[in-house]
Amino acid sequence: MDDGSFRVFTGYRVQHSIVRGPAKGGIRYHPDVTLDEVQALAAWMTWKCAVVNIPFGGGKGGITCDRARCPRASSSGSPAATAADLSDLFGPDSDVPAPDVNTNEQTMAWFMDTYSMHARRTVPGVITGKPVRLGGSRGRREATGRGIQFCVREGVKHLKMDIKSCRVAVQGFGNVARSGPS
Repeated sequence: MDDGSFRVFTGYRVQHSIVRGPAKGGIRYHPDVTLDEVQALAAWMTWKCAVVNIPFGGGKGGITCDRARCPRASSSGSPAATAADLSDLFGPDSDVPAPDVNTNEQTMAWFMDTYSMHARRTVPGVITGKPVRLGGSRGRREATGRGIQFCVREGVKHLKMDIKSCRVAVQGFGNVARSGPS
């Protein structure tokens, strides 16, 4: 930690399936993360990729910590430690983590940097959700909100409702509530 003390956080990484390609799925940082939750989310990622024919398997990770209460240096250390400790597991051809709860482009940049240092070369394909200037995808942050917008639009059409009279509530304050469609 910033004060020189040490804390140990429990973490999980589940590769549900790698039949269709490398495991793909986010890493969340939250005090209530459990192995059961991570296993379920990894399985769902397997199905999501298969349904839309994306050549990835399902993976998910979680660290039981409250990053909002960690000082800045400690916050950067957590993704770096994860990347360092599991660098033999991760990679563009085996397991590609992504952002999730309490992560952002900066978190993914720290992760990529640490993994690349261990690989002794720059490896942008080890992670998704990194800043555009490091090889990230434009529009990634807004993609979930945009997907919800398309689903709502099609649902309203199917139900023969007037979209102008509809109201929407978004629970939480992740990428959708922060920057989703208006």
